[in-house]
This record gives sequence, structure tokens and C-alpha cells, in this order.
Amino acid sequence: MNLKITSLIVFFTFFTALGQETYQVSGKLIASDSETAISFANAVLLQNGDVIKGNSSETSGTFLIENITPGNYTISISFLGYTTYSKDIEVTRDLNLGTIVLQKDMEALDGVTITNKKPVLKREIDRLVFNIQGTALTEENTWEVLRRTPGVIVVNNTLSIKNSTPTVYINDRKVHLSASEIYQLLEGTPAETVKSVEVITNPPARYDAQGGTILNIVMDKNLILGYHGSVYGNFTQGVFPRYNAGINQFYKRGKFNIFANYNYTHSKINRDNDEHINYLDNTSTTSIWNSLINRNEWSNKHNLNLNIDYELDAKNTLSFSGNLLYLPYWKRNTFTNSVVDDQTVANEDFSLIAINRFNQDKHNLGLNVDYVHQFEKEGEKLSANVHYTDYDKIDDQHVSTDYTVVDNPDFSTAFTTNAYQRTNILSGQADYELPISETANFEAGAKVANIETKSNLWQFDIENGVSILDTDNSDTFQYDESIYAGYVSYAKSWENWSLKVGFRGEQTEIKGNSLGTNQINTQNYFELFPTAYISHKVSEKVNIYADFSRRIQRPSFDDLNPFRYNFNDFSFVTGNPRLQPSIANSYKIGTEINSKFFIEAFYIYNKSEIYQLTIQDNVNNILQYIPSNVDNNRYYGIDFITYFSVLDNWDASITTSFYNNEDTFTTAENVRVTQQKWANYTSIDNNFTFLKDQSLTANVSFLYLSPVVLGFSEVSSRNSLNLSLRKTLWNKKATISLTVNDILNGQELTNTVQYFNQNSFYRANYDLQTIRLGFRYNFGNTKLQTNQRTKSSAEQERLKE
Repeated sequence: MNLKITSLIVFFTFFTALGQETYQVSGKLIASDSETAISFANAVLLQNGDVIKGNSSETSGTFLIENITPGNYTISISFLGYTTYSKDIEVTRDLNLGTIVLQKDMEALDGVTITNKKPVLKREIDRLVFNIQGTALTEENTWEVLRRTPGVIVVNNTLSIKNSTPTVYINDRKVHLSASEIYQLLEGTPAETVKSVEVITNPPARYDAQGGTILNIVMDKNLILGYHGSVYGNFTQGVFPRYNAGINQFYKRGKFNIFANYNYTHSKINRDNDEHINYLDNTSTTSIWNSLINRNEWSNKHNLNLNIDYELDAKNTLSFSGNLLYLPYWKRNTFTNSVVDDQTVANEDFSLIAINRFNQDKHNLGLNVDYVHQFEKEGEKLSANVHYTDYDKIDDQHVSTDYTVVDNPDFSTAFTTNAYQRTNILSGQADYELPISETANFEAGAKVANIETKSNLWQFDIENGVSILDTDNSDTFQYDESIYAGYVSYAKSWENWSLKVGFRGEQTEIKGNSLGTNQINTQNYFELFPTAYISHKVSEKVNIYADFSRRIQRPSFDDLNPFRYNFNDFSFVTGNPRLQPSIANSYKIGTEINSKFFIEAFYIYNKSEIYQLTIQDNVNNILQYIPSNVDNNRYYGIDFITYFSVLDNWDASITTSFYNNEDTFTTAENVRVTQQKWANYTSIDNNFTFLKDQSLTANVSFLYLSPVVLGFSEVSSRNSLNLSLRKTLWNKKATISLTVNDILNGQELTNTVQYFNQNSFYRANYDLQTIRLGFRYNFGNTKLQTNQRTKSSAEQERLKE
């Protein structure tokens, strides 16, 4: 019913907004030195320095800018090698500017060195903004821009802010949270249209309460007519070779903007583990398991994005976007070689070799329809979105284990597992923005979402070559979730003060039904999420600020699924249908000095934080992976961020955080345990520009992570030294790049669990030391800006790989 109301709002606004009075501006461009027509010149209309409308000239030299509301503008016309033409105009009717002669820029012809524009780091009341528009960073891919954003660190190709994984947005619309999918998407997306990256550690009320920190990528508004595209490819050598290739295409004509992107990735990735487990009876060791584990993953991934914008008139825009991730081939082979030393009187030592062959077929389709209406009052806007997701996953697994026993006959076991998951998500939302005055702004919005998931799991034990259904490890799980949300927000600035407050309410209704056990679990709860921000400008160079937000982390659908999924005879993962959402209250105070240095103290209290815990069953000698709520988590510390120019061709950023992470939890034996440790992470990023035309760039980065406590585990220190070189060719038509990651192989880690009756250790090498060679070629009108974006609902983020 709520979705129908949202649709009615969209269509009512659409029909009532038609018929706005608009005009057009036209003219013809010729060159002063040859009197020939100039094609693909940029013609834009400005108001107070902001771009309002634009177009590019045709091969005949004519240009036409349509759907212009009455008012005073500055028209600016530019073309490489010619001086920019600028003139103030008043639009009250259709306006023909006649023939405009662009003058040759002699200084440009004399080879004057191009000014190297620097990225700018700026703090707004609720976020840190890294502006890269017009800088050398726009020659990179979007993933590389995020990696170089101050305050952001990358570990194992996963983004991290304040020791947690952020939600990624593009133009305020979410993209998939899956680390590998985000990396694949953004690594293949050129950054030429990225205006800025916003780091939002305490998100305001307009954003979904789900999740923690946010990275919002702001893309430039598309203005120019014509066709633009690029093809790219990368070859990466780790333990095994891998490669990816793709194509971006964009076309704008009249009121239509169309963007399409396709990329394909083929990879084989190695992972090695060295595992040691002491199974205990109170404090005495009953058996010692030493294992060597090797995993190889093969995958073929197809990713397709399509965005279509239609400008109904100057005040109304209708958009459609779709994203398809298709994974027809994903295979993982895991080989485990274990030696077991029995410490009991029986002294039944044995060894085993387990082989797990796993295959997956998956698709994830997301569709969006967006509508935006601009009211007569500048800045007043109504936007609406309808989102649909179809997610389908099929898993097949075959496990065989050969046992060699010292004083008993050898034997073997085997089983197969077939699993299926289907998820459908439907959501609708509307947002309204109203500038009350030049210094005050009001926002309000509402959202409703419904999620339906059905999962099946069948395990078959193989005895004497015959498959027998294991009913204890087979089940069907049905899950339904509905979320109803609304928010209001108010912002006000006066003299040297700024204030912003907001409230968001979300009603959640959940029902999970395990058909195999006839167990039904329901959750119904309402939570209020207030946000508050205040900032005071002490002097021209010093600003102080404080903010607060309350957030929620709902369990993923897989975490709530009660299935027991056996990896082998001695380890399994299982969901937890009684898992509760965690609530985090985040406080922050900070100071900004000279627009370069940012120092912040923070405190986050997270009740019932969700961890994927590794728990050893000392009775049955089995390792269990179970999502669980800990009692609470306290995370507090001090952050320091800076971005500055060392030399004209050398920029540097430094991010460092000294923090304490403290987890308190109660064991199954009702023993309360607290683990905490002070830790540090430091990221140093250096960007260099070489040659007169700035066509050669280099980046040297170093990341250090000290030992840290996460849940039950203590993770060892890690480091990563990376080097990348990038050279543009043929007047920036092409780019070649060379990247060497983890030069010192410092991302190998150890994980230690040691408390009460838990005692285990493992060492992992994730195949992160790589060298990559890349090439990109741009074709068509390379002056274009694109409407590219990838959208996903908040609920879609909780679908796991």
C-alpha cells in the first residue's frame, strides 16, 4: 500500500509539473585564424559561477542550449587552443547570439606550462569533502581515487574508515556492499567525471540508519552533447595470472542521456593457511590439530550497468538505471592436510586429507526508477525512487576426507551439499528539500522496503557410493522483512556558527520460518535515530566542531539463516535466527586548523555488536563459525588527517589513528570476558606529477596496521607498500599504467584466539602481492561528462556473496 502511495506521488508530480515556460540560446562558432567552423566546443550557461546548462557545438559550428528558465546568465564558450569567450546575457525569450569568433590563444601555442591544480580537502558541517575536480586524479579510476582519499584506508581490496567497512554511495545512491563487487565496479570506472568524495563518519538523518560510515562519490552533472567512450584492460600477476576488460559508452542527444558499461573479469586467486588448534578439557589439552590449508578460487564475472536520463523539461527529470552482476562460473577447491596428536590416555593419533570442491552460479539484478522535480524556488526539490532487486544463488559442494589412523584401520567419508537462495527486494522512497532562507534549510522524506527470501539446503551423505539424505542437516528457510522509515532535518547558519539536527524513525518487522524444525521467529521494533552537528569558527584559521549520531546494524539475511553448512567433517558455519540488531551511539569533537589539519577525538558505544565468531567445540573437536551478538563494544581514540603540497609536483596526505577497541561478551559457559587493546593505523600517500605536460604521474603509498583485538581474536600487525605509475598518451586519448602492490608482502597476518577454553591460531596469506599492467583508450568527444552511476537499495547491501 505504501509503495502505491509513493508511485502516486511520483506520477502526480510528473503531470502537474509539465508546461514550465522555457527558452533556448543558440549561435555559431568560427575560428579567427581560419574562419572555419569549430565543432565540439563547450558552451555553458553560468549563474554565480555555477554551471546551469550546457551543450557542445555541431560540426557546422552551431550550438543550441535548450530548456532555459528566464533569468540573467553568463555564457562561457571554450575550446582547446582558443581563448574563452564570455558574455553576460538576459534570457526572456529565444536568443540567437549570431556568429561568435573564437580568438587563437597564442600563449597556449607557445607551450606555456600547464598549471597543476591541486585537490582540496574541505570540511562541511557533517562530512569531510575531498574535491578532485580538474586535477590529475581524474585521470585515474574511481577505486584509485577512493584509495587516495584522506581518512580512507584499503586492506585486502576492502575499504575501511575508522576500522569499519563504509557504505559506498554514488550521488547519494548506494552501491553493493560486497567488497569484491565494489572493487570490480569502481576499478573499471574512470574518474574523469568525479567531482569529489565525501567521507561521512556520522551520517545525517536523510541516509538510511543501516550501517556506519559512508563514502559518497559525487559525479559532475552531464552537460555536453555527443558520443564518448573508452575501452580498458588490465593484466595482473599474483601467484596466478588474472585479467579484466571492459567498455564504457555514453551518448547525449536532446533530452536523452544514456550511459552503458560492461566489464568482464577472469581470475584465479590463491590463499594459504597454517592452522593450529588446542582442544581443551578445562585447562588440559586433549588433542592438538595442525593443518596446512590451500585454497584456489576461479571466477568469471560479468557486470553490466545501464543508465538512461530523460529531461522532461527544465524542472523535471525521469531516470532509469539497472545493474546486473552475473557469475556463471565460480569455483573453489580447498585442500586440508591435518595431523592430529591425541593427548589423552587412548593416544589415538591420526592424520587426514580433506578435499572440498565448491561451485556457485549467481546473479544479482538491481533496477531503479528515479524522478526529480525542481520547484520555482531555487533549491526546492522533490525526488522519488522505486527500487527492485532479484537475487539468485545456487551452490554445489562435494567433500571427501581420507583418514589415516595409527593403530586402527584407515577409512574415508564423503558428502555433497546443494543450496539455493532467492531474494526479492522492493522499495520506494521520496525526499523533499526546502531552502527556508539563505542561511536555513529543511529536509524531509519517507521510505518503505519489503524483502522476501527463500533458501533451501540439502545435504547427502555418500555411503558405499549411494547418496542418502541427511535430514538433520537439510532445511528450508523463509524470511520476510519490512522496514518503514521517515525523517526530518533542519540546518541553520549564522555569523560564525552552524547547526544541523535531524531525526529518523524506522519500524522493522521480521518473520523467519524454518520449515524443517517448525521454528518461527519474529521481531518487531521501532527505533529513533537522532543526529546533531554544531560548528564554530573561532578565527580565520581555526574551526571547532562536535557531532552525534545513532545507527543500527541489522544482521544480513545469511546470518539469520539457521542452516548448518558443513565445510568438512570437523568445521561448519551456521546462521543465528535469534541474532539481534546492534545499536551504535557515536560522539565526536574536533578542530580544523588552516584548512589543512584535522584533529578529532571520538567515542563509539555499540550495544550487541555482531561478529562472525570462531568457536571451538572441545567435546566433539569441531570448529564452528557462528554470527553472534557480543554484550557491547567500546571504540574510542584520536584521529589526525592532513593533506598538503610539499612541492609544486608533490602532494601528500597523512591519516593516523590511535584507538582502543574493547569487546565484552559472555561465553556459552556463562563466563563474562573482556578483551581490549590500544592500536594504531597510519596511512601515508604521496602523489607526484612529472613532465611539462604533466602526462606522467606516480603514487607511492604506505599503510601500517598495528596488532588489534577484534571480537575473540587478536590480529597481528600488517603493512603495505605500493607503487603506481601512469602515463597519458596521444593528447590524453590513451593511458598506460603499472602498479605494484604489497611490495614487502607485509599483509600476511596471524589470528590468535586465547581465552577461557578457547585456544587457536592461524596464519593467512591472501595473494595480495601483485604487479598489474593496464591500458585505457578514450574515443569520441573526450570533453564529455557522464551520467554514470550504480544504485542499490540499503537492503540490497545485506546480500552476501
